[in-house]
Amino acid sequence: MANSSPDKNKFFFIFPLLVLVSIFIGYWPMLEKLAMRWNSGDNNYCFLVVPVFLYLCWEKKNDFRFGDFCWSRWGIVPALLSVLIMTIGELGSVESLLYAGIWGCVTSLVITMYGLRRSWLLFFPLLVLLFIVPMPPYINQVLTFKMKMTASSLSVEMMRWVGITVLQTGNILDLGVSKMQVVDACSGLRYIVSMVLLALLIGHFYVGGLWRKIFLLLLVYPLSIFTNAVRIFIGALLTINGFPQFNEGAYHDAQGVIAFLVAGVILFLCGWLLQKVGAVRQPKNLRDKGCRPASLSSALFITVFYVALFGGSGWALQNVSGNMIIPQRTNFTSFPMEIAGWKGSRNYLSQEILDSLWADDYVNATLSKDGVPNTIYLLIPYYEYQGTSHTAHAPQSCLLGGGFELVQSSTRKLRVSAGKDIDIGLLHLRKDDLQMLASYFFYERGRVIISPWENKLYLMWDAFRLHRTDGALVRVEMTVPPGQNIAEAEKMLTDFIAGGLWPLLPVYIPN
Repeated sequence: MANSSPDKNKFFFIFPLLVLVSIFIGYWPMLEKLAMRWNSGDNNYCFLVVPVFLYLCWEKKNDFRFGDFCWSRWGIVPALLSVLIMTIGELGSVESLLYAGIWGCVTSLVITMYGLRRSWLLFFPLLVLLFIVPMPPYINQVLTFKMKMTASSLSVEMMRWVGITVLQTGNILDLGVSKMQVVDACSGLRYIVSMVLLALLIGHFYVGGLWRKIFLLLLVYPLSIFTNAVRIFIGALLTINGFPQFNEGAYHDAQGVIAFLVAGVILFLCGWLLQKVGAVRQPKNLRDKGCRPASLSSALFITVFYVALFGGSGWALQNVSGNMIIPQRTNFTSFPMEIAGWKGSRNYLSQEILDSLWADDYVNATLSKDGVPNTIYLLIPYYEYQGTSHTAHAPQSCLLGGGFELVQSSTRKLRVSAGKDIDIGLLHLRKDDLQMLASYFFYERGRVIISPWENKLYLMWDAFRLHRTDGALVRVEMTVPPGQNIAEAEKMLTDFIAGGLWPLLPVYIPN
């Protein structure tokens, strides 16, 4: 039954506006963080998501009664769940959960206004709106690392096919006259998610049948690899023929835009061809039948509840870091530069790196030992408290940069004192003739953790239990010169950690 009181309906428009205002005011600092994430090179497409969402809703104006409000209490459940997700995201320093929670708040408002059954008609617009949440960098790195390697290998085969001699080492291509490093920007990372969004939109507007839409989505990954392999191939041709400047700066960015446009055109053509395969059943035109009119008291109650929930939780999340206990400690200025026979000097990070590290204190040193050809690089960032945009993060994405190829990832158990063993993460990396062993672990509130996900869970647990989220990430990397046995280098590295570094840590990192 449709709502029979237009004047009353117009009055009811005030209530969802009040809820939206409470979302904006309560979560404004998070929305600012979200806009900053959108402004990064990998997530620029997010700026288009909200306009596309609004257009998809406007497209349904003849079939959906946007002015008929149900004020269903079913929306309260996802609203509470969304606030819980944001709380976990803040306490566990998982920024993407904050943004997913904001999307959940908007979705819960839609369910409240229109009910579960009617909200299903807005499933696709809400699915598209989910793309406001940028992919977490660590997950992005894991998902696209293989893509980077595959695109590099495919481009090498293209070069050899046309007679170009090239040597590939991981994502480093040696062309003889020069070397090319295939970084994430060249591997499709910057638009793999936007390509998925584009495939969804092409499927929605131009392709009929569920299997065709799924097939179109499955094409995104191989298509991204192929177009970027062609891009790398063209970049190699430019370098060999004396035009390396066209692989830098604005020219490099333009290549990325062109590759994306070409991939989009190919995707559209694939959708057009899919329409020619088999019979296409016309989808049912599902029309909104409206709902039973809600009482003023019900609408008022739910509105007050939402305003209090979103406004109150937003205020609490903004002030959660101020309620954390920050323990007393000795800062790293007195950290020794001679450890277990290894001597060195302190290094200082640039402001740009410090801004991305978010640490409150750190020690960074380069150490060597007489008669030993290896070099140790030590980095320990310390955090007085941890939250989104102020947290220790897993080092894999940093270590896999700079042209290093991952040879092996493993876990090692170290005996650091009588009856005390710890686990450390160990990465074996290679670049050209240089090998490196990189070890790491989180040392936080007396715990040693190597899993980023386990670390997030303990952050959340200790925030509730101890009102503490302080801690540090310990990174120790060692170069392995050509000809040295990797097991010998690993023993030197683990002896340094267990016998020299470990006894120092409790002095500077509170238990």
